[in-house]
Amino acid sequence: MKRIGLLLLILIITVPMVQAQQRITIYNHKLSPVLQKNKNLFSEKKEQVFWIVTSNVDSAKTYFRTKQVAIRILQEHAGGLLVVSAKGPIIDSLVLNQPFVRFVDVPRQPHEELAVGTFDNSLNTINLVHSKYAQLTGTNLVVSVKENKPDTTDIDYKARYISTPLSSNLISSHASYMCTIIAGGENSFYTGSGVAPAASLTSSNFATLLPDGENIYKQYGISVQNHSYGTGLENYYGADAAAYDASIINNPGLLHVFSSGNSGNLTSTGPYAGINNMSNLTGSFKMAKNIITVGATDSFGNVAYLSSRGPAYDGRLKPELIAFGEDGTSGAAAHTSGTVLLLQQYYKEKHGGTLPPSSLIKTILVNSADDRGTKGPDYQAGYGSLNAYKALQGLIAEQYFSGSVATNTTQTFSLPVPANTRQLKVTLCWMDPAAVVNTPKALVNDLDLELVENNTGKTWQPWVLSPAPIIDSLLLPAVRKKDTLNTVEQITIDNPSPGGYTIRVKGFSVTAGGNQSFSIAWLADAADQFQWQFPTAVDYVKSGENNLLRWSSSFNTTNGSLEYSLNKGLTWQTMENTTTLSPGHTYWQAPDTCSTALLRMTVNGQVFTTDTFTISPVLQVKVGFNCPDSAMLFWDHIPGINTYRVYRLGSKYLEPLTTLTDTSIIIRQPGNNLWYTVAPVITPTREGTKAYTINYQLQGVDCYIKNFLVELENGNTGMLMAEIGTTLNVKSLTFEKLTSGGYEPLQTFQPVSSLFFNMADNNLVDGVNTYRVKLLLNNGMVIYSNPQSIYYFITTRYLIFPNPVKVTGYLSVLSKEEPENSYLLLYNTLGQQVLQYRLQQTVEMVPLSGLKSGIYFVMIKKNGKKDFTTKVMVQ
Repeated sequence: MKRIGLLLLILIITVPMVQAQQRITIYNHKLSPVLQKNKNLFSEKKEQVFWIVTSNVDSAKTYFRTKQVAIRILQEHAGGLLVVSAKGPIIDSLVLNQPFVRFVDVPRQPHEELAVGTFDNSLNTINLVHSKYAQLTGTNLVVSVKENKPDTTDIDYKARYISTPLSSNLISSHASYMCTIIAGGENSFYTGSGVAPAASLTSSNFATLLPDGENIYKQYGISVQNHSYGTGLENYYGADAAAYDASIINNPGLLHVFSSGNSGNLTSTGPYAGINNMSNLTGSFKMAKNIITVGATDSFGNVAYLSSRGPAYDGRLKPELIAFGEDGTSGAAAHTSGTVLLLQQYYKEKHGGTLPPSSLIKTILVNSADDRGTKGPDYQAGYGSLNAYKALQGLIAEQYFSGSVATNTTQTFSLPVPANTRQLKVTLCWMDPAAVVNTPKALVNDLDLELVENNTGKTWQPWVLSPAPIIDSLLLPAVRKKDTLNTVEQITIDNPSPGGYTIRVKGFSVTAGGNQSFSIAWLADAADQFQWQFPTAVDYVKSGENNLLRWSSSFNTTNGSLEYSLNKGLTWQTMENTTTLSPGHTYWQAPDTCSTALLRMTVNGQVFTTDTFTISPVLQVKVGFNCPDSAMLFWDHIPGINTYRVYRLGSKYLEPLTTLTDTSIIIRQPGNNLWYTVAPVITPTREGTKAYTINYQLQGVDCYIKNFLVELENGNTGMLMAEIGTTLNVKSLTFEKLTSGGYEPLQTFQPVSSLFFNMADNNLVDGVNTYRVKLLLNNGMVIYSNPQSIYYFITTRYLIFPNPVKVTGYLSVLSKEEPENSYLLLYNTLGQQVLQYRLQQTVEMVPLSGLKSGIYFVMIKKNGKKDFTTKVMVQ
């Protein structure tokens, strides 16, 4: 009977569990891969957040209401996505079996993907845009950085951060770095210069992993959202991917830019499971079609080892672009987001304030990218490295078309190709409707790109990569064929024949929306062209250091001759007689000087000269004194420089305060103006590198006195050390010691010709030895340091002070040795114990709250025996 009873009990317990598991297994196709691996979440009795994708939101709401399902709807997103809070068993028993439920997922924990390292805005020609188009700064545009909150007090985006309820409560240095890369104002140092330094910034918490509400982007005027974070390897088209695709469709001027991830060395999951170093994008949201996903490179354009690679789960090309981000893909995404802002500003100002279609900006960026690694597109470098200047040139020259097609319709565009073209490139891009969640193939509307040479009728199809889940296939170069996966298609022709060409866009299968709009960008790179990319007029070359020079060249010639001039081109000094052109860069050990300079490269008798740039060292600004009514700043003299310009941080940016020939300045009544920097003036119109901007109140300098330290040396000598910020107007410095009659001088230094002072006191007294520094200025003003003390034990093992002590204060107890099982006891004049305090450290602060004024007897007991007695007056 006992055995039968036990079997019944087991059946009672296990049958419901088996039934639950069977239910979940039946609806596996509705579960994300994350939930399929974590089915234990359905047995959790506490509420948690789920994402439910429905075919009809109204049907879901009606069902939840009429059946009184214990579900709270937290958010509603486009595409039938509901963010809900519910217990796992409720989802299992009452939700998964409903016909209107298409897909269920759970939010994952995002993590940041970069700590910013090296500054370099020349690889992606951002500096070239700043130099040639200074008016493009991102003005009147807003970028959202979706992650934790940046430090909103950072001076590099002073008065340009927009606070909203969407921000995280957590402040992150990573978010601050991203904001600086995108829109830093160069207030801290030149490395704090962002791509779009006048853009406004806001932030949105990345905890939900879903796009913000459509009204949010419109309310705050957000045209770019940067996403420099990831989760794990998630190779499926999730609810978040569909939501981001829908977000861009519903906000045609908005672009979402994502980092590809820092997991390029990991083994893939999903359809590409088991393949090493491929298909390892960090998050299902990065499987979206309409976003831009960006991988990272080093300063030479090589794909970083840890940069996550494609393909996407269904074989689509990812990442689309790569950009500089030597320590991770976060910075690469941020550089791209900033570039999008510059392109949007140019287009917006030329088109009556209208933002460009996101498909146009995406196709322009892809089409202008510099091919890297394997020739043509690949799963490591995408379509190539971001080239901000070339993208802007394509936009300015209006080398683009727009159109729309339906199924079985074709739109054509005429394209004249000039002689001497080294390469012709044409790129098609469309923003595809969101696909059904968890679909095996994300493409909805399929368009086809073709290029036809009019004279011969020869036709070219786009480059297509093999999506086969075999490593050898994934590494094959692209071939020309019909593309049935991607929403970006590209055709290139090397050395095309001059003449007329026709671009054809066919609507192979447009099943959603009736007509599919698209954008095309084209580019005809001429042969025998050379352009300097670094240095430009806005760049800083470091004197006496190795500097990486950059250029682009379409010459077939192997070498050029490289020279520099420090006298406006009157004379030239040869650096390299045979500079190899193909790498596009070389190092130059700049002379140790502060000067304007020029570089020139001679190729086949043609001379290409840089803009005038500056070579300079970096000054260090120091604080001489920081008094209530004034502050003094000073810096070292630079040989050959006689003039310096002082800057002060204004309402948003650094503003010139004054120009002087001295190497110091006294700022009278500085008020709330705390931040200052200095630049050497090389010519009336050219400056060297500004010093790091400092807050003069945070440099550890008070009113002349910078440091005053005292310490016990050799057990019996007091060492006194002082440092002042400047000798200017200082008549004398004196070390003083507190005695029963007040402070008495120990040693005076006059005249004052040094910033550092020290002396030894060989006459320490038993107990507390207190000192201070006295400064006498030439105008008779006296400045004292804060007092510092040395505690010297001779006849006693304990020091108790102050005496008298305030009733609201603390009684300090110093022990010569680490106290063990020791207590301090206080008795009033009647012999009553009024306080007991256990001593556990050599320095204790004993509170006296509750005591009355009067004389008290102090006793210290150690191991139950009297060890010390004294008395103290409480006031």
